Amino acid sequence: MWTPAELESRLLAVLARSYHHRHPFNRRMHAGTLTPDDLRVWVANRYYYQQCIPVKDSLLLAKLPEDARREWITRVLYHDGPDREHGGLSAWRALGRAVGLPEGLLESHDLLRPGARFATDAYVTFVRDHPWFDGVASSLTELYAQRIMAVRTVAFETHYPWVEPEGLAYFRSRSRQAGVEASGALTLLNAHTRTQADQERIVAAVEFKCSVLWSLLDALDAVTPEDVPDEDDLMPLESVAARGSA
Repeated sequence: MWTPAELESRLLAVLARSYHHRHPFNRRMHAGTLTPDDLRVWVANRYYYQQCIPVKDSLLLAKLPEDARREWITRVLYHDGPDREHGGLSAWRALGRAVGLPEGLLESHDLLRPGARFATDAYVTFVRDHPWFDGVASSLTELYAQRIMAVRTVAFETHYPWVEPEGLAYFRSRSRQAGVEASGALTLLNAHTRTQADQERIVAAVEFKCSVLWSLLDALDAVTPEDVPDEDDLMPLESVAARGSA
């Protein structure tokens, strides 16, 4: 078996090459080249993901050993908050307001891309259908999240001064909380790891989660209906049918 330090080193190597901080969309965000509409679409699509995180953690909570449930439930409370005006989801709604998104548009998911929904739902399904060990392991992208949140906060302050400062509260909170959560998840996994195969499952779960986050951003770079030529510019369906029967 790898030592705990060796396992963490392998996880960090996966994150260094595969975490979504390397995605072109995130690179453009941090370089300050996104338009206001680009930011609004990102906030709206990521909001669906944020809404699903406490759902994912609630599914995971039902499978955890008793001692772990007491700690993990704090994640659900962190995102949902004690009421609608507090917690991570409330902070994300504040970000929506700060970039000029009406809350009704945020909640309606009218801007949600199919690929972003698919990637997010795949993550929830993974946690629902796999043993708790794999679900906990998939959360270890938080090992890198604290870094990207610090960079993102500075990028917004530097390149997007039109975004109201109170909208950045979520980023500041996660830059602290992500490290705490990652440490707790690693401690739990190490306590229940018996073989190197278990350790390889941890690495595989993190690789899967990286794919989820990367795919979510792929959806924002994808062609949208507005990018597709008008019907007049396309071959009529009857012509396609005629050619196919020729």
